[in-house]
Amino acid sequence: MVKVSVIIPVYNVENYLKECLDSVVNQTLSDIEIICINDGSTDNSLAILETYKNSDERVKVFSEDNSGQSVARNLGLKNSSGQYIYFIDSDDYIELNMLEELYNNAVSNNSDIVVSKIARFNNESSEIDYTKPGFDFDDKFGDVDYNHFTFNYKDIKPYVLNASFAPWMKLFRKDFLVNNNFYFDEHLVFEDVPFHVKTFLKADKISFAPDFYYYYRYNPSSTVNTASNGFDIFEIVDIVEDYLIDNYYYGEFKDEFDFFKSSQIINYILTTQSEDYFIKAKEEFSKMKLSNNHMLPDYIYDKFNLVLNSDNYFDYIQHQYDSRLTDMKSLQEENLLLHERSVELELELNCISKSNKKLSKENKKLSKENKKYKSKIKKLEKTNKLLLNSTSWKVTAPLRKFTNIFRK
Repeated sequence: MVKVSVIIPVYNVENYLKECLDSVVNQTLSDIEIICINDGSTDNSLAILETYKNSDERVKVFSEDNSGQSVARNLGLKNSSGQYIYFIDSDDYIELNMLEELYNNAVSNNSDIVVSKIARFNNESSEIDYTKPGFDFDDKFGDVDYNHFTFNYKDIKPYVLNASFAPWMKLFRKDFLVNNNFYFDEHLVFEDVPFHVKTFLKADKISFAPDFYYYYRYNPSSTVNTASNGFDIFEIVDIVEDYLIDNYYYGEFKDEFDFFKSSQIINYILTTQSEDYFIKAKEEFSKMKLSNNHMLPDYIYDKFNLVLNSDNYFDYIQHQYDSRLTDMKSLQEENLLLHERSVELELELNCISKSNKKLSKENKKLSKENKKYKSKIKKLEKTNKLLLNSTSWKVTAPLRKFTNIFRK
C-alpha cells in the first residue's frame, strides 16, 4: 500500500497538463501512485499521459468515454491503493512538498481529513492571489501546533455548508471514504458540494495545514462556468437537504442551509440567462422563510426578495439594473458630498497653514525678545552680585538695619 493515491481527471487540457503532472511526479513524498483518468479527451492530453506513464512507473492511465469529472474521480478512487486519497484538477498545480506535509499532518493527528489553503491565478497575469485561501482556520484557532491539533464540524459549523467545497485542498483517509460509501454524485456538475458536506459532517477528526499548497487556475471554459450547467444546482441543493434530513442534521443546520440554498441558486440566475431557471428559483424561494435568519447577509436577503417580487427573468434583470442605477446615483451623490467636504477641508487647511506661519513668525519674534530679556537678567544678576560683595554694601549694613527698625 502506497502512502497517497493522487487522482487526476483529465479532459482536453493539453496546454496545462504537463505543469500539473510535473508538480505531482516531483513531490518530495515519493511513495505515491498517480492515477490519471482520461475522460474522453479529443486533444493531445492522452499522448501526454502516456509519455509520463512510460517514464514513471507510479503513473497509471485509465481511459473512458467522456462521462464527467465525478465519474472520473470515482473510477480513480475505486482503483486506488493508497492509505490516503488526494484529488487534483489537471489544469492546476501544487507545491512540491504538499503531499508530504499533508500526509505527515494526517498521520500525526490520525485525522480523516486534512485541509490546506489555495492561491489563485489566471493566464493573463503573473500575479498570484493569496487573499482567498478557502479556509482560514489559523485565524480561528490561532497559533497552535497544527501537527497535533484536530477538530470536527461542531467547531467550524459555518464552513460545512458555506465554504470552499472543492476536494483538491483536502487529503482524505481512504478507509474513511470507503467505509462511509463516500463517492461523488455522478453526471452532475458541482458534485464536490455534497461530497464536501457529507465528509465534513462525518469526520471524527479534521486537521489543518496552514500554508498555501494548491494553485488554482481560473479557467473560463471550465464546465462549472458553462451557463447550461446552472440547472444542476437545484439537484445538488436537494441532495444536500436530503442528506441533512436523513442523517438528523437538518435542525442543527437550518439557518446555514437556508443561506446555502439561497446563495447557490442566486449565483446562477444571471449566468444561465434562462426564464426556466428563474421560474424554478422563484418556486424554490416561495417555499422558504428567511425573516428570522440572522446569519444571512443583506445582499442575499435583498436578492432573495427581488426574485420573489419579480414577475419574470426580464423583470428581475430590470430590477437589478434599477437597483444598481440607484446605487450608482447614491455613490455619485456621496462622491459629490465628499468632494465638497474635501474642498472645505482644503480651505480650512490653508487657513490653518497661514495661521501657523503667522504664529511661527510671532514665536520667532518672542523667542528673540526672550533671549534679550534673559541677557538683561544675567547682567542684572551679575551687577547685583558685585553690589552685594562690594565694601560699601558691607559698611552700610548697620545703617540699613537701623533704618528697617525705624520703619517698623
